[in-house]
Amino acid sequence: MSKWMVYAKKADFKAIAARYGIDQVIARIIRNRDVCTNEEIDMYLGGDISSMHDAHLLKDADKCVDILTDKIQAGKKIHIIGDYDIDGICSTTILYKGLKAAGADVTFAVPDRIIDGYGINEHLIDEAYNNGTDTIITCDNGIAAIEQIKYAKEKGMTVIVTDHHDIPFQRQEDGSISYNLPSAAAVINPKQKDCPYPFENICGAVVVYKFIQVLYDLFGIDRRESEVFLEIAAMATVCDVMPLCDENRI
Repeated sequence: MSKWMVYAKKADFKAIAARYGIDQVIARIIRNRDVCTNEEIDMYLGGDISSMHDAHLLKDADKCVDILTDKIQAGKKIHIIGDYDIDGICSTTILYKGLKAAGADVTFAVPDRIIDGYGINEHLIDEAYNNGTDTIITCDNGIAAIEQIKYAKEKGMTVIVTDHHDIPFQRQEDGSISYNLPSAAAVINPKQKDCPYPFENICGAVVVYKFIQVLYDLFGIDRRESEVFLEIAAMATVCDVMPLCDENRI
């Protein structure tokens, strides 16, 4: 028979319960989930869309929009390369529909799990190039595609990476770590060490959802129009098994 143990993390559960009008058992559960500060508890219990973090804090988000604005206005062909899992499909959907709303000439490709494997590859790059693609934008992949992105650039294409996976790194002999980023024109990934976005554990679909918010801001599209993508982003968050805290919980 299994023996269940309850965490005994310390806190003033009576005070927390009184402050938020909840049972002390709920207060203990919240504390056990490492939700500690008043701000964290406020978001946990009462967070709404207005509590979500500013999309403009994502490193390179504004830079990416500037690049794509020039491409859209010049009528350049933009091609999305996503992934075959649910986060990749949701990311591709949000990115495609959002760019379409901004007037982009955009197409997309979802890699075949068997033929292509994961993420961007030379076959998909060649296919895009032969179709007259000027700019490739990845979603839910690309952060580790150092050689593939170099290959696309050698063919004269602009590459933008949006991703949420860990940044590839090498540990040096002295114990220090050096991170390896692809040579893309812009890289949007909250796990970059110099990214000021306050919550790194968002999925690829939320990354592009945030990017579309920045895009809409620049194009004068009411940001509330982006809320149509929230259900898709939420599905990707749950199915990609992201931690359901902070704005993921919202």
